[in-house]
Amino acid sequence: MDFLDILFKQPKLPNVIPLQKKRDIEHEVKFQTMSINDAGFKVLDIFHREELAILLYRHFYEDTLSEEEEEDIILKLRIITKKGVLHPEPNLKAFFIYEFTKIELADIDIKEQFVNDGYGSILLGRLIELAVKRNVREITGWISGVDKNHIERLVHFYEKHGFQINLHDRANTYKIGDLIWLNNFD
Repeated sequence: MDFLDILFKQPKLPNVIPLQKKRDIEHEVKFQTMSINDAGFKVLDIFHREELAILLYRHFYEDTLSEEEEEDIILKLRIITKKGVLHPEPNLKAFFIYEFTKIELADIDIKEQFVNDGYGSILLGRLIELAVKRNVREITGWISGVDKNHIERLVHFYEKHGFQINLHDRANTYKIGDLIWLNNFD
């Protein structure tokens, strides 16, 4: 473990914000949906799993723009369990470029305690759905040097979602790989 790993190490357990009504997930889903919408964001989907609910929502920053004109793509997951709402929220950041013909994936931020729970697949899957719906030709991005300790997991994740990966010298601390997803316009 190097100095940066120690300096930025996150706690293993997520922060939990208590529910409005103790152990009532359905009431919390309604409350959180209303809160998200009141803040100017949009709930795109609600998933139910065994003992939790997941709200997939999108941030919109430009009040004057329609959803089709918004260049930034910020997707977040609000995870609700019987114990409370989990934080920090898994999120994906991307943006449209070249007059909405391409998406640049900037980051998928999922803290260690949420890894391998399917949250990255929900976020990336929705980004791909958006690309297909909007006839975007490609999604590009890169793998950061901060991800060098779990590169095999990332390669598997992106390949599972149809991305091509080109790895570089892992000694580079800034950029160790490129990724691209091409829309075949089926």
